[in-house]
Amino acid sequence: MITISVKQPWAYLLCSGIKPIENRTWKLPERYKGQTILIHASGNAMTWQHTLAYIQSLDNSKEILDLFIKNNFNGEWLRSLHVSAIIGSVVFTDCVINHQSEWADKTHMAKLGEYELPSCLYPPYKPIYNWVASAPILFDKPIAAKGKLSFWDFPNIKSEKDEDGKDVCCCHLGIDEKYQVLSYGGGDYRCKYCGGKWYK
Repeated sequence: MITISVKQPWAYLLCSGIKPIENRTWKLPERYKGQTILIHASGNAMTWQHTLAYIQSLDNSKEILDLFIKNNFNGEWLRSLHVSAIIGSVVFTDCVINHQSEWADKTHMAKLGEYELPSCLYPPYKPIYNWVASAPILFDKPIAAKGKLSFWDFPNIKSEKDEDGKDVCCCHLGIDEKYQVLSYGGGDYRCKYCGGKWYK
């Protein structure tokens, strides 16, 4: 399944639905829009000092700092987060510049004749692209994995189409079923990791 590595605490905040934006200096490839993407927590997390410095650089930093205080997000919490593991998934639905979310890194815009363009399009600067995330899922049991740059495939989490065109779980995780399977009632079981149907 397609995967991208994100540093903690941003990986956790994405998968828990607190942070609906992933900021990158490159565009989200069109082929990945609308797909479920696994979120891998990189091996090295941000330090607490760097996390606070980043938040304070955002336009609405007070709102986010208040959220951190309310949820008791602190240095001890950051150190407790899983690293070098796939911790959840999201669906990236859009890629824009200057999204209205308080989590969106902003790109300075400048007038060029009648047009308004990102002033950092000229070398060596780049605009910041805001990837809009939806359908966040935080896994009960993270799956240990070594990350890679850009998008990459994690083969142990996947589903395949059956003869009726429905997704069927083909994951190979080696974890207890209670962490992997979710019951929707009426004999409908689904894998929490790939979303595919699970046959008992």
